[in-house]
Amino acid sequence: MSLRKAVLQRITPLPSRTPSPSLPHDWPQSPDAETIFPDLAHREPEPDEHTATRSKSPELMSPNGVVKRWRVNIADHASSLPSELATVSLNGTVKRDPDLWFDDGNIVLLCRDIAFRVYRGLLTRHSVIFRDLFSMAQPSTSETMESCPVVHISDPPDDLRYLLRVLCGLRKFPVIPGERMEFAELAALIRMSHKYHVEDLHSRAMHHFKLYFTNDLAVWDTAGVDGNLFLHITPPDAIAAINLARLTHADSVLPTALYLCCQLDGELTSGVERADGTTERLDPKDLELVLRGRTELVRASTRGACTICKPHPSPQCAGAKGSCERALREILGMMLDGLQKDPIGDIAGYAALDSWEHWIEDVVELWPLCEPCRTMLHARDLDVRRDVWKRLPQYMGVTVEDWKDPTVPVAGPTK
Repeated sequence: MSLRKAVLQRITPLPSRTPSPSLPHDWPQSPDAETIFPDLAHREPEPDEHTATRSKSPELMSPNGVVKRWRVNIADHASSLPSELATVSLNGTVKRDPDLWFDDGNIVLLCRDIAFRVYRGLLTRHSVIFRDLFSMAQPSTSETMESCPVVHISDPPDDLRYLLRVLCGLRKFPVIPGERMEFAELAALIRMSHKYHVEDLHSRAMHHFKLYFTNDLAVWDTAGVDGNLFLHITPPDAIAAINLARLTHADSVLPTALYLCCQLDGELTSGVERADGTTERLDPKDLELVLRGRTELVRASTRGACTICKPHPSPQCAGAKGSCERALREILGMMLDGLQKDPIGDIAGYAALDSWEHWIEDVVELWPLCEPCRTMLHARDLDVRRDVWKRLPQYMGVTVEDWKDPTVPVAGPTK
C-alpha cells in the first residue's frame, strides 16, 4: 500500500470513468467474399472492373467508415454450389432459435448449430450484402429446411442473434437512458453492421460507442467506471474497444480506450475470452502503444501531484501568516516521500486522469488550509486533468484530428 493510501486510509476513485496512428495500407477495410462465403474461399473469382477498383475508390466510403455500396459477384461463385442438394432437418444437432424462428419466415440462416427463420425481404432492405447472399439461395438450387432456402453464416451465433433482434424489431435500439446495454451486445452490433453494411444501424451503434469512449472531457466526466446511462462496461472491454476502433477507423475512440487498457493487468497479454470461446486480444502494435503510454502516464501523474501541492498559497490566502505555506510544504514533502518509497504507486500511477478532489479534502484535515487555499488546490487539480486530457492522444501515441482541448475556452454564440 502506498503512503497516500496508508496515511489517509482512503483510495482516490477510479477515473470518473476512460486516433490513430496512420493506418497501415494493409489494414482491413471491409469484408470480402471469403469472409462472407467461407465455404467458397478456395475459389478465386475472375476479377472484374468493379471489384478491381472498389478498394481504391474514396467515393465508396461514407463518413462513418462504412463502405457505401459494393456488390459481391455472385455469378462467379455459382459453379461452386454443390450439385447434389440436401434438406436440412431440425434435430439434436441443429436447433431453432427460440426468438428468431418465425413460422411464416421465408429464409433460414444456419449459424453453426443454430437456425434462424427470418424474412428475406426485411434483411435485404437493410443490407446489400444479405441481398447478394440470398440471391444464391433459391429453393430449387440450394439446401432447404422446412421448405425454406438455407444460407450458412460463419459468424458467432450470439453476434448474428444481436443483429437480427434489432433488424426484426425484437430489440429497441438505440436504448433509452437508464436501460443499459451490455458492451458485448454493442460490440456485436458494430462488428455485424460493419460487415453486412447496415449503415443506419452502424451509425447509431457508433454514436453509443463514442458516448463512452469520447473525445470530450466534459462527456467523460459524466460517466462512471462501469459505463454511462446507455452502456454497461467492464475494464477489460477496452481491449475490444481498441479492436473495434481499428475496424471502423474511429480514431477518436483510441486515446480513452488505450488509456483504459493501461489500467489492466494480466488481460493485456492473456486477452479476454468472448462468449463464443474466442479470445479478444490486442494487436502487438497496440500493445506496444499501451506499454509506452504507461510510461507517459506515470510521468504525467508525478508532474500533476507536484503541481497540485506547490508550496505557494493562494493570493487571497486568509490563514495565519505563513501557516498555509508551511502546510503546503509538508504536503509536498509527504508526496515526495511517497514517490521515493513507491515510484509507481498510488501517487504516480497510470490513472493520470483521476481527480484528486477527495484526496485534497482528506489531506486538509491533517494539514488545515484556509478556504481560498483549499479552493486553489481544487482549481489546480482541474487544470492538471485538463492538461492530461489535452495531451492524451500524444501520450497514447496516436493522432486525432477532432480531439477536444479543454484548455481552450468554448466560443459563445455570436450575436
